[in-house]
Amino acid sequence: MSDYLELARDVVSQAAKDQVEVEAYILDELETQIQLGNEEVEKLSQSVSRGMGIRAIDQGKVGYAFTSDFSEASIKQTWQMAVELAAVSSPDEFRKLPEPQMIPDQDLDIWDPELPKITPEQKIELLRDIARSALDYDPRILMVPMNIYIDAISHVYLANSKGFAGTYDRTVTGVYCLIIAKDQSGETSEAFGQGFSNYYHDLDPVAIGQGGAERAVAILGGESVPTQTASVVFSPLAFSNILGYISQAMNAEAMQKKRSFLLGKVGQEVASDKVILLDNGRMKGGLASAPFDGEGVPTKATRLIDEGVFQGVVYDSYTARKGGTFSTGNAQRSSHRSVPSLGMSNFYLQPGSKTPQQIIGSLENGMYVTDIMQTGGVDPVTGDCSVGAYGRWIEKGVLTKPVSGVTIATTLNDLLMNISEVGNDLTFTPLVGIVGTPTVRVDNITVGGK
Repeated sequence: MSDYLELARDVVSQAAKDQVEVEAYILDELETQIQLGNEEVEKLSQSVSRGMGIRAIDQGKVGYAFTSDFSEASIKQTWQMAVELAAVSSPDEFRKLPEPQMIPDQDLDIWDPELPKITPEQKIELLRDIARSALDYDPRILMVPMNIYIDAISHVYLANSKGFAGTYDRTVTGVYCLIIAKDQSGETSEAFGQGFSNYYHDLDPVAIGQGGAERAVAILGGESVPTQTASVVFSPLAFSNILGYISQAMNAEAMQKKRSFLLGKVGQEVASDKVILLDNGRMKGGLASAPFDGEGVPTKATRLIDEGVFQGVVYDSYTARKGGTFSTGNAQRSSHRSVPSLGMSNFYLQPGSKTPQQIIGSLENGMYVTDIMQTGGVDPVTGDCSVGAYGRWIEKGVLTKPVSGVTIATTLNDLLMNISEVGNDLTFTPLVGIVGTPTVRVDNITVGGK
């Protein structure tokens, strides 16, 4: 393989001149996707994404161009295009490359050396094992109509005219499947099984298949309940949907554009003292962990809410310069085709000490939510929160009848303030970003039913 880091350096040295700052980003990635329907292969694809993105900044004016052709002529044409585009762009005094910083030498545990050796046949068999585990769990499991495996083997190279040059490798694997259950009356229900990791052999087909099957069976024959104010216990999967939208209100861009329900509340109590929210780009084994962010700034752990008190938000170098502060290493890049943008890395609610069973067992009356139906009912700008929910009713600490067809409604402000218990089962889900949450109990929620 060519030395892509040296290539990035060469491009920067050729393109940078006078007051023009230049950055070269190279992504070399192999992605695999396999889809099974009822154990039959419906799709198997592998795609190689290899390309270079070049950003030129001419006194606050930005130009960007990219190419997948690594010939000398194409690369020269690409950086010349970026420089030409920068010359005619509108200036923004806060657009500059970040100053270079030392990158801590730390193994983040994000590379699986075994993944490149795993064959497509092995990945297909993993999916079939998941389907069999689900079907064997209970005779009421009807089918697994959708069963998807994905992985990515990525190599990142970044250099800029400020003197930064760095590279890292990362692997990500994941499975999610739809499981349908049917009872004797003909009623059906569905739920998802899922598992994600940087390491292929962490994917447990029995846990994924049986976990989804258990959730599907648990809500069979679900009925509505009378409208009431109640305590709600959210499973990690359910709460991660909501927490993902909360994360969108906790970045500097949202604050600077006045598009956050937390606007103006830094230093104030915005949640119960059970709530510690972090974004940690250096989490060992994190699905979004990396030694540096999309523009070469070291990643870090940022405490956003500490025991209920709002500490601050995440920044990239642009929003940090605009806000008169420092980047938290949160410039994200999805590919070589786009400039870095502000976003969360591993965003999570710090776990507590109680098991999910202890949290459920402490509740006299309420609802255990296993899945929510997100139809635009969570607004990180206004704080409105109203979603459809499925799960089980809790009576005297015991899970009883299945519940469906209800709406749970609150505001994000009230939801955070009314968190009364946080479990010990931290689980990460890549739904709305990479979001981690344990089981959570929230009091005083309106459960809208019949």
